[in-house]
Order: sequence, then structure tokens, then C-alpha cells
Amino acid sequence: MIKKITLLAVFTLLPFFGFSQSNGCEHLKNGTFKVTDPASKKVCIIKRDGNVQTERMEESSETYDFDLAWIDDCTYTLSPTAGTLSRNSSVAKAGIMTVRIINAKDSTYTQKVTVSTNKKFRRIDQVTMIKDRKQ
Repeated sequence: MIKKITLLAVFTLLPFFGFSQSNGCEHLKNGTFKVTDPASKKVCIIKRDGNVQTERMEESSETYDFDLAWIDDCTYTLSPTAGTLSRNSSVAKAGIMTVRIINAKDSTYTQKVTVSTNKKFRRIDQVTMIKDRKQ
């Protein structure tokens, strides 16, 4: 009898837990973010605005621009722009990157990155939103 009550409670409460978690990523589609490369410990600044993402390492003035296409609410692809390829052709070796935002919160999220040219490549990063200093 206790097992039945426990199962009933779990199945009754499960939908409430699902609805109480916000996995929406709308607030992460535009803005400035930072992520630290786990291998080199270098910080990358990411700016997303509409269908363009720009990335720059903190100690560098070199930028990389990507065409950004949202697949669903929390998944997008990045392809290097023609300008980025003309400045640094080695960026093309990675191919199209797919970024899936997981565990989204107000100002942080975890992302899983895969690349089209290397099916074994998987990278998981913690990303932090940089708030506008005017706020």
C-alpha cells in the first residue's frame, strides 16, 4: 500500500516539478557573456545580437564573427562569416558549431558544444551573462 501511495504521489507531483523549472532561453538570445576555456584558462567574451555572434579573447583585439541560427528555443548553430574566414582561414576547420544551452538560469547557463567536422568533440562550459553597466 505504501508503494502505491508513493508512486501516486510521485506521478502526481512530477508535472509540477517540470513546470516549475524554467529552461527557456529567450533571455539569453542577446547580450554579452563570458566563458573560460577549461584547457587554457583564457576568458572569451561573447556578444550575441540578432543573428550574429562575436567572440574575442580578453587579452586580444582579434575578433571572430559568426552567423547565428536558432534551431529551437535553446539550441543554435554558429558558422564563421566571410570576414572571419578572410582574417583567419583556420576557423573553417572547425566547421559549423552547434551549441545547446542546458541548465539555463537568470544570468548563467551551461552549454554543450559540438562541431560538424569532429563527431567525437564535445565540450561543456559554464557561461555567465555580463550585465550592462548602466543598470
